[in-house]
Amino acid sequence: MTDTKTRILDLAESLTQTKGFNGFSYLDLAAEIGIKTSSIHYHYKTKADLALALVDRHREDIENAFQRLDQDVGDPADRLNAIVTHFKGYISEEKICMCGMMAAEFESISPAVRKALALYFRGFQNWLAKQFSALGHPNPPAVALQYISTLEGSLLLARLEGDASVVDRSLDGFVIA
Repeated sequence: MTDTKTRILDLAESLTQTKGFNGFSYLDLAAEIGIKTSSIHYHYKTKADLALALVDRHREDIENAFQRLDQDVGDPADRLNAIVTHFKGYISEEKICMCGMMAAEFESISPAVRKALALYFRGFQNWLAKQFSALGHPNPPAVALQYISTLEGSLLLARLEGDASVVDRSLDGFVIA
């Protein structure tokens, strides 16, 4: 990936997490990076192409993070706590989960991006289900869905209140070690 392409993706991700994907334009990206909009169009012909690249990169990053956690952290409860800590970090930066933000803009994103978001959340739920299975939960897929739903919703509330502890309070009781 070229340096310009990486800078575009990094900035677009940050803006999506703070303003929403519809909250910025190629003009905003170009002005911030110091390039022409034609340079952005060279890499991402349409904003839908940019959105798809963002989700694909994020999905790959989270899958790699899950693999590292599975290898490096022996206890599934500790793996779940590590994910929560990561997501809570968004609150101090006044951000939200990028894929959660894009999913909230469902009506204005392309079918390809919707499909990529569904794959992201399905992969996340599958990983969570493995953790809950390892913890001996009787219905890992159901609790994984409840967990990710609570995590995403609590991020919204924590951001609104400026209080990352909302996430902890919301997820309290999911993990019984």
